[in-house]
Amino acid sequence: MTPRRVGVGALAIAALVRGVLVAGPAADPRGEVPPANLISGAAAHGAAIDPVFAHLKLDRLGCKFSEAHHVALLARPLRSTGTIYFDRDKGIARTTRTPRLEQVVVTTSSLRIRKDQHTEEIPLDKTRDLKAFALIFPTLLRGDRGEIERAFEIGLYGNDRGWWALTFTPRAESLRGVVRRVVVFGHKAELAALQVAEASGDTTDTELSEVRSNANVSDAEIAVAFGAP
Repeated sequence: MTPRRVGVGALAIAALVRGVLVAGPAADPRGEVPPANLISGAAAHGAAIDPVFAHLKLDRLGCKFSEAHHVALLARPLRSTGTIYFDRDKGIARTTRTPRLEQVVVTTSSLRIRKDQHTEEIPLDKTRDLKAFALIFPTLLRGDRGEIERAFEIGLYGNDRGWWALTFTPRAESLRGVVRRVVVFGHKAELAALQVAEASGDTTDTELSEVRSNANVSDAEIAVAFGAP
């Protein structure tokens, strides 16, 4: 796979896992926001992270998103809205509804991008970095800390009794050329936000809403999310 191909795939995957709190905390349904100094001091590692991972061990997740992607060369952010779905067996699917219809589906073996009438499928086994980046979010929602730690150093700020943030820093220099850091924010057992800081300097604010999990996400929703948009 050429560097250009890796870049195309990484940008599509980044659309799945970019998140909030790059420019400041978004409002939380409880009327709270993460502490401004949440990511400060020394991070916890190893077994101290397990209680948070236990909360994230899901079979399914579904939510809506509203996103503002900040590009250095543009005066205003690029905005989009849509849905994100996770299924333990199928992977993760993001469907953008506005400003134009686009679907990105990541399974354990491939990345599928559907735009207009064109579909492109990229095997993940062709590059270790692309696969590690692609699978970080679904692996996280499966609660598999060991798998993620093969490619990322994980740090925990806060704890599962209140606000917490998990940071994921790439171990390989080649992967750091795509993404500088991934951050997942949460409050107790609830997933609150995701963040990706790309190596290019681009950042994205994504607000998640109507987050549901497990039995609250129907078979019909999963079928639609992973099928035609």
